[in-house]
Amino acid sequence: MARIVPLLELPGIRVHRFDHPVEHEDQPYEEIADTFMASFVEDGTFDLHVGDRSWRARRGDVMLSHPGMRFRADFEGKGFNDTCLSVTYKSAADDGFDAARSWARSGRSLLASGNRTRYLYWGLKQAVDRSDPVLAEYCATEIFRPHDGANAPLFREQKLSWYAERIHAVRERMERDFSEALTVSGLAAGVGMSLFHFTRVFTELAGMAPHQYLRETRLRQARLMLRDGRSVTETCYACGFNNLSHFSRSFARRFGHPPSRAIA
Repeated sequence: MARIVPLLELPGIRVHRFDHPVEHEDQPYEEIADTFMASFVEDGTFDLHVGDRSWRARRGDVMLSHPGMRFRADFEGKGFNDTCLSVTYKSAADDGFDAARSWARSGRSLLASGNRTRYLYWGLKQAVDRSDPVLAEYCATEIFRPHDGANAPLFREQKLSWYAERIHAVRERMERDFSEALTVSGLAAGVGMSLFHFTRVFTELAGMAPHQYLRETRLRQARLMLRDGRSVTETCYACGFNNLSHFSRSFARRFGHPPSRAIA
């Protein structure tokens, strides 16, 4: 029998930790998932079976489940010995997440440990420790996106923490100062990294290049401003874009319609 410890409850997500106390005798089990959930394996191992596929989940791996996923979990030895930090996407249905049901077809049930998943685990732990809902929501959103780079060499724990602190600091600056004339070289220098090294590490941990992340941040903020009734021209320059035509094209590519249609 698993022990579940709630850690963070937000409107859209829930974070908890579960393990298997030694006084309980666990048995292999089969379930049908009823929600989107990502479980970061913090310690131990277990065997996961979905359809005709099987995996051995180890420390650093992430089990992903979606509504309707039938899976079986079992173990070697005397019982389950894993500890997992899990995030549940409670508002997935209300948010219209995966309306096309592509998740089930993708076969993404276990993500092997990689620098990006380790960064998101680092962020989720920081969010719990600091009671930081914005960071928790970011990590929860990102873990359900497609992941690449699982076969890249893993950073050492100390190096990963060093990188994670700096990438997180840059992400916070982009979110806060998106209207300013930020440059990737300036962001890199601000955290004591060379341009090339910073760009490579940021891309690996954040899942997109720094300039792409900044553009995405500005476009999200622009949509909010337009919904608040601000004009297209005012929004363009308030979000750090220097060219109205470029802003309109970027907005249309991102959201599928011109910014004028987003005005409340």
